[in-house]
Amino acid sequence: MENLIEPNIHPILVHFAYALSVTAFISYLLATFSPAGKWRDTLQPAANWMLAFGALAIIATIAAGFQAYYTVNHDTPSHAAMTTHRNWAVPSGTAILLLALWRWTTRGKPASAMFIALLAAAALSLSVTAWWGGNIVYGHGLGVKSMPVVTGEGHDHEHAPGQGHGDKADAQDTAGHDNSDGHHDENASDETSVDGHDDSDGHHDDPKPAADVPEGHDNSDGHHDAEEATVAAEIVAEAGSPEAIVDAYGAALRTGDKTALRALLAPNVIIAEGGGAERSVDEYAGHHMPADMAFTAAVEFVLKKRDVIADGDMATVISESQIHGEYKGETIHSRMMETMVLKRDNDRWRIVHIHWSSAPITGEHEH
Repeated sequence: MENLIEPNIHPILVHFAYALSVTAFISYLLATFSPAGKWRDTLQPAANWMLAFGALAIIATIAAGFQAYYTVNHDTPSHAAMTTHRNWAVPSGTAILLLALWRWTTRGKPASAMFIALLAAAALSLSVTAWWGGNIVYGHGLGVKSMPVVTGEGHDHEHAPGQGHGDKADAQDTAGHDNSDGHHDENASDETSVDGHDDSDGHHDDPKPAADVPEGHDNSDGHHDAEEATVAAEIVAEAGSPEAIVDAYGAALRTGDKTALRALLAPNVIIAEGGGAERSVDEYAGHHMPADMAFTAAVEFVLKKRDVIADGDMATVISESQIHGEYKGETIHSRMMETMVLKRDNDRWRIVHIHWSSAPITGEHEH
């Protein structure tokens, strides 16, 4: 049963509430302007019942909506969207309930022009509520456990900037996610990211390659950045500190080195952002990795603070950065929090978990 309604039954109920309420309004309108006769005699009672059932569905929908509001994982940007959705839903639903009660007490008479006008306003308000509900799912990824893994030829879709929550306005996390806000979460404007990656918040400070390029490596043609990052990543992965691994990961993203990224990540790595997660290197490579690389290469990450918590073969590196630059026509000016958990196996550190969150920088938050 848990899997049947996971994460919440609200998305199921909302369809009944909206469809019945709007269809009732249309039916009242048609019945009012249709010629007297069987059409009007049957349509108006049907509208009464639809509105009554719609009111009952609204009660259940609002109850489930509040349960979702306080339990579904979300970040700052998506929290703002959820709050806007709630602020439209409560008055819209209340209006439908009152109108349904009014109509039920006068159901023996034709619907008045005032009643139909008020129901039209309530239906319009309910439509705005529904739009915000869709924005929460498709714009912020709330309630979405993971994105599909590309198999076969797949479909290549460009990630748009701005999707995610947390402080990113927590908003999306991960480099490469909706990066318009800086790290997925800013909703590009606030905290979210594309496709789920709000990278505008900048996740990943702009690390320098962890190792020098071997002698004789001519980079003047500009085609060897990826090779340089690979060499650096391999050296650091074998003997580096957790902080060096984090820096190497940022360098590999910036240079677009997929080989280095795979070497630094554990096969079953969990990369979380914007209320969702990718649960393996393959899943990440097939979805958000290209967008993360593009975003990281386009903007500048400035590391402001870093904390390292180490205990034996486990270490957590928490980096606070600022992201500045232009990405897909959007100006990025945000702060990002990046948390990486690393595990040492046979003297080799690998990243087992990443969480990114970002938020736009405003005047009072600039440091």
